[in-house]
Amino acid sequence: MKKVCHTISVALIVILFFGSVAITSVAAKEQGPVGEIKLVSGDPVANAQFGRSVAMAGDLVAVGEGGDGSIGAVYLYTRQGQDFIPEATLDFPDELPDTCPETDVGNCPEFGRSVAIQGNTVFVGARFAPVGELKAGAVYVFRKHDNSWQFVEKIISSTPQAGDNFGRAIAIQGDTLVVTARKENLGANDVGAAYVYSYIDGWYQFQTKITAGDPAPSAYFGQAVALQDDLVVVTARNADPNGAGAFYLFRRSTEGWNELAKVTPADGEIDDQYGFSVAMAGNTIAIGARRANPDTLEDAGAVYLYSVNGDVVEPVTRLTPGDASAKDEFGQSVTIAGDTIAVGAWKDDKKLGAVYLFRLTDRQWAESGKLSASDGVEGDEFGYSLAAFGNRMVTGAHFADARAGAAYVLPLRQLP
Repeated sequence: MKKVCHTISVALIVILFFGSVAITSVAAKEQGPVGEIKLVSGDPVANAQFGRSVAMAGDLVAVGEGGDGSIGAVYLYTRQGQDFIPEATLDFPDELPDTCPETDVGNCPEFGRSVAIQGNTVFVGARFAPVGELKAGAVYVFRKHDNSWQFVEKIISSTPQAGDNFGRAIAIQGDTLVVTARKENLGANDVGAAYVYSYIDGWYQFQTKITAGDPAPSAYFGQAVALQDDLVVVTARNADPNGAGAFYLFRRSTEGWNELAKVTPADGEIDDQYGFSVAMAGNTIAIGARRANPDTLEDAGAVYLYSVNGDVVEPVTRLTPGDASAKDEFGQSVTIAGDTIAVGAWKDDKKLGAVYLFRLTDRQWAESGKLSASDGVEGDEFGYSLAAFGNRMVTGAHFADARAGAAYVLPLRQLP
């Protein structure tokens, strides 16, 4: 596979405007001026961490548990009018390893650590799922048939190794599925890789492996992934220079996936975790750096925006909130829907957590709102995970309610 690598450094500006939005809530009911809907599992369990992952498409919402050292599960909710009604629970379909105490990270599958939706199909990542005797990770595919959700396929790496974290991040569009294994070794520790599958004859068949043009130990290539038409973005949160992180852009051709660019922040510092989260829509790429230090605020976080024009990646701006504080970790999660970007700051206000909204107006991104849970308390970590569709988003507060966790469906903007 031919690769062309370019490094782009960017120094960007912070945008302006700040506003706040009040919200109210009851579980599984919509009320109040902005229509917050709180989702919880049917059988909340302490430390289950419901909300560790979320996905949204059409009228369907998926919420994953998958806390550290857990078996995990995924809960599905369907929109009915202004409500979201529980539809199904997806459980781990494999036999559990004998060494699966729920307190030992790496021994249990963490089914639900990542989740994605396309049509009537749900993809669930389990980063420590068994592959033979190896806890290499897998992605499980569920499809709805005659109003019943059925497990239909287990997807694994073509070269599984213990601890690969295969399934840590998932991107799906059309017949193309990309699954990352951020800790795959490739001859060195935690280099990472991404695997591409195509849906052919009713199954997802392996096509190719994507790796960085400059693989490096501990880069975590595959921390996050986004797919848009013939482009895929794979982030490496600890990549050089300075261990600040990077993202890699690849384009599909008749020869495979070719690396177009490696992008790093000019103001990057070690452990910025630039690339911890990513979103892509149209020609816009948003990269979360949850431990960046804008204006010398330690770990306040930032989101960097880029535009893709042909094979060229161009910097647009850097987003930070108007009330940024040290340790907020703004950029933990990010999603794009239409002209709005939502960014999670899970440690805002003593880990109460918040989601900030930015809207494109007159070709400039301006902060348009800040959301937090109406029943939130310190330590909930609202904004840990994010997904959006149309005018709605869903965000996880995986430590809410004694760490049983919760998720909230909210509008991206107020409708007239």
